[in-house]
Amino acid sequence: AENELASTTATPQGRLRVSLPLVSGLMWPVLSAFASHYPQIELDLDFSDRLVDVVDEGFDAVVRTGELSDSRLISKRLGISRFVCVGAPRYFEQHGKPARPEDIAQHACLLHRIPSTGLLEKWCLHRGDETTCMRPAASMTSNHLETLRQMAIQGHGITYLPDFAVKSALDRGELVTALDEWAGSSSTFWVLWPSNRQLLPRIRAFVDFMAEHLFPEC
Repeated sequence: AENELASTTATPQGRLRVSLPLVSGLMWPVLSAFASHYPQIELDLDFSDRLVDVVDEGFDAVVRTGELSDSRLISKRLGISRFVCVGAPRYFEQHGKPARPEDIAQHACLLHRIPSTGLLEKWCLHRGDETTCMRPAASMTSNHLETLRQMAIQGHGITYLPDFAVKSALDRGELVTALDEWAGSSSTFWVLWPSNRQLLPRIRAFVDFMAEHLFPEC
């Protein structure tokens, strides 16, 4: 359950071992900002989609999506990520924007292969009572989200990625969204840490920083 963090005034320092999902590679701006803000903390980052044993494997904290239950862990909700359809402005200038989900079939689609399962990510879109899920024909497939983002920026097609993964590219105008009336699938992000350990300043600093900066609109 979500818990209030114990207050402390000590300076955060020392080694901080954190497990993050593979998509967290696209959280680099926030991780970089944390490293700059807390230079005395040595980050030891493990990127994996497997269900790590936080206590037995010696992690100080983990970030995961979905609903997780482990009575040995305390959890704090970081926020909700929603998938969006995006492409480069020049791609849409040349090929037009899809107006409805079925129009996606007419476009070059850059698909994500989920590393933990090997399955292709479904593109699910919702509007009111309407829901449509598809696996479009692929012009390219990758298990690396940053590659899909970069290929989309370069104008090779449209892709379906978590909003936090494309926020900076959208802000810079390198990508624009499509099908804005349709909402993509969503995932809840959590940070969890062992309940049987003293909450060290470095763990508290990480939890608070991620909660404040990863999904600032939440």
